[in-house]
Amino acid sequence: MGNQQGKSDRQNVFNQDELKVLDACFRSIARSEKSVTREKLLESWMTLIDKHLASCTVDFLFSTDQQRLGAIQFKRFTDPFYIVDRGTVTEKLIFLSESLNKTDNKQFTIKDLEHYVSSVFRSYLNIQAQQSSPAYESWKAQGYHSAERSILGFSKGIIRTFTFDNDRYILLENLERWLHLNPVFLQIWREVIVYLYSKHADKAHKLITPLTTHLLPLLEGLSTKGTHYTPILDIPHILYVNTNLPNEFRHKWRFLFSSKTMGESFSTMLGKIVNKGPTVFIVEDEDHYIFGGYAPESWSLKPTFGGNDSSILFTLSPAMRCFNSTGYNNHYQYLNLNQQTMPNGLGMGGQYNYWGLWIDSEYGIGQSSESCTTYRDYIQLSKRKDFKIRNMEVWAVGDEPTNDDDYGETSEATSVLDKNLESRVMLELAGKQMHSDGLREPENC
Repeated sequence: MGNQQGKSDRQNVFNQDELKVLDACFRSIARSEKSVTREKLLESWMTLIDKHLASCTVDFLFSTDQQRLGAIQFKRFTDPFYIVDRGTVTEKLIFLSESLNKTDNKQFTIKDLEHYVSSVFRSYLNIQAQQSSPAYESWKAQGYHSAERSILGFSKGIIRTFTFDNDRYILLENLERWLHLNPVFLQIWREVIVYLYSKHADKAHKLITPLTTHLLPLLEGLSTKGTHYTPILDIPHILYVNTNLPNEFRHKWRFLFSSKTMGESFSTMLGKIVNKGPTVFIVEDEDHYIFGGYAPESWSLKPTFGGNDSSILFTLSPAMRCFNSTGYNNHYQYLNLNQQTMPNGLGMGGQYNYWGLWIDSEYGIGQSSESCTTYRDYIQLSKRKDFKIRNMEVWAVGDEPTNDDDYGETSEATSVLDKNLESRVMLELAGKQMHSDGLREPENC
């Protein structure tokens, strides 16, 4: 698996615009020379991306099986861009493994991989800040940050498919399997490396092809001005959850409810979330564990389970984990009130009284059981099975549904009887019904 200069013929792999961008990048570092030294390249790249990532990438370019190169020319210089942007999984595996190799025995551990992935992710967040990307700025403007602890947590979260101890070496076949299973890392890696090669280009010649998937969503509907709102999450938490959602809902998060600004009230929360499309719940318990779930259908009051197998549960702190559907049962989302023989509250996964995630209608208490057959590899979300809620938020994801959208809700025209949902829920909680429901026009009349 030698990393040798000129090891493959890549003539005509770049179009004219791409060549202009890559040439501009090379000349900005090499100046008037036809080659660039390791020292010059490292000095330039360390101002643009994380220092560890810059060092690993430069080491890849200047090291071969036979020797350490003193300088490289243009063709060699473009290798990382070519590999990450359009190379095969095998080429990416070689690039990553040789970037991780820091010892003569050519071996590396989980800790080495975590360090590398963290440096890629840290670079990505810094690039979003430098470019003032709309999505990044929408979160930053409301007080969201990227703490180093959550950056490391994100990196560990997407490496969690490995089960080795930290002192065990990673086999190349396992690393290759991980690359196949981690499109999110490949997307972030690509954005960072392509930015590195296009930073010095004329604005008329950008070479990044827009991604078809959204990594960080646009924030909509939250204004913290004049409030005491404090985010539960960091930006890495949001990115972790978002990249586990269906692609069509990743572009936007719409703020619906916060217990800190809207009050600790189950009825208030339901009045904000019913018929709003797919939602993400975020819960912080009294032990400062942060966890939640994604509900793929609009919430509505009914004594049966709903949802579909795109539903997930997740933990964010102290560790990031995602639990996908097993298909064993369809107990994805449940919402019911004012029943003497059935649970009253909001649940996701498991079964009555043994929930994956349960928010009781008596606001402030919840449950996460030790096991849950609805979600694969599930572990208890909260520190204690029965927990107390310290803070809770609900976000809708994707565009706001219209009457014609099918998010598990009816397509009938909105009635005046449906407008004050919060008052309606209050009546349900009090054990009363809206008698004016009988005034609705019968269907198919």
